[in-house]
Amino acid sequence: MSMFDSTRFSGDGEAGAYSPPRTEDGFVYAIRPQEMRLSNARAMALYDRIARFHAVSNRLYLKLRFGGEIHYRWTFLSQLDVRRGERVLEVSVGTGGNLPLLPAGAHLYGLDLSPAMLRQAARHLREWGTEAELIHGEAEHLPFRGDTFDCVYHIGGLSEFGDPALALREMIRVAKSGTRILVADEVDRRTRVRRPRISLAKPGDLPRPDVLRMLPAGMLDVRYEEVCKGLMYRLTFRKP
Repeated sequence: MSMFDSTRFSGDGEAGAYSPPRTEDGFVYAIRPQEMRLSNARAMALYDRIARFHAVSNRLYLKLRFGGEIHYRWTFLSQLDVRRGERVLEVSVGTGGNLPLLPAGAHLYGLDLSPAMLRQAARHLREWGTEAELIHGEAEHLPFRGDTFDCVYHIGGLSEFGDPALALREMIRVAKSGTRILVADEVDRRTRVRRPRISLAKPGDLPRPDVLRMLPAGMLDVRYEEVCKGLMYRLTFRKP
């Protein structure tokens, strides 16, 4: 039986309602291509083309640049606080490589822009024996009711979203109060050498990374760190 709870499936975010969801190809389609932002539709077309080779090429890339796939993924996933029975959402799940590294017993949900990537993720999950609900949708319009998830995270592509600030607000919207949220991406090369490696995000700290400037006021326990030899950042915070 699917762990998908349709009572929590909704389009009540800032972007308004889209088409009713449908299940096909082993995952939920929560958006149609014609409803997407143009930049996201272009990104979807790109990732659909490379999906078959993405897992292998990504594994090689992570080994050469970051010392290995598991080491890279755990640099970020180790910051999560996931317990048995909790709902966990990964935004931009790709081919699903992070999901089997999460604690057993959690209810896993993975959203991605590319149906072809989700088909690869579904195949991988079957091979790994990992259960998760996969959803095709936009990060800027998460198809869930507010206050649904106990853990929300995104790794590796915030800057590529059509509206990164809106995507960040959507992650916050669907998280429950007190939820720890993780966002990670590449450090902007233009400012990499000008920032301290660790920031507690105190008011007045300059220069501020783009992701901190996009973060809504009032978030708790905000911590920004540059990791992977300064090539990546990880931002963690809690929803009030």
